[in-house]
Amino acid sequence: FDVEMGINMFRVLRKHFCLAVTVITLVVAGNAKTLRADFFFGPLPYLSSADIPVGFYQGGSPFLLEDFEDASLDASITASAGNIVLPSGATDSVDGDDGAIDGSGQGGYSWFYIDGATGISFTFSGTLPTAAAVVWTDGNGQATFEAFDENGDSIGTIGPVNVGDASFNGTTAEDRFFGATHASGISRIHISSSDGGIEVDHVQFGTAAIPEPSTVFPLMVALALFPQSRRKRHTG
Repeated sequence: FDVEMGINMFRVLRKHFCLAVTVITLVVAGNAKTLRADFFFGPLPYLSSADIPVGFYQGGSPFLLEDFEDASLDASITASAGNIVLPSGATDSVDGDDGAIDGSGQGGYSWFYIDGATGISFTFSGTLPTAAAVVWTDGNGQATFEAFDENGDSIGTIGPVNVGDASFNGTTAEDRFFGATHASGISRIHISSSDGGIEVDHVQFGTAAIPEPSTVFPLMVALALFPQSRRKRHTG
């Protein structure tokens, strides 16, 4: 067996392997918009806007967060059903909306609909957000969250999942964040509860924090070519 021939064959194979990895990288990068289009977040514990998941919004914050504390629904959002609930012994607002995280949502405002099985849709007008979410604060049975694209077609669901704790006097330990991102825009989100009424809060939307292919591709190519570059540096 010719040792020099074996070394040369190994070099050729490694070179073609690196080329193949680079081609695969180009294909993946070219389709990155499709691969990264839809992401779902939740159900995640939520006591205040500080619990918005890291990496959900660009810059970390929504463009708009509707907490109903002014007793109105922002004009850029349309609700399919329900109404604002004022502070009371039965209200289940997001915990921190009354100024203190103390296990009670009775001091804030929220949105309630008596028919949880039908649920509530929140539709966005104007330029569509690429990230949207809502916080489930009260209900019974199982919760289901769904998001819809710019054409009104479903891009996926979370649930049904068990989130309720059978308490209806403003407790907040069961409050959960449900959200989705979609690169082409989200026109509507829908949330429901399988039994009884449903109460929600912190309807929100903004720009999704999704890395663009232009930032990922150079790193992928560099990693693919790294073994080849290292070999060249060590040859004299």
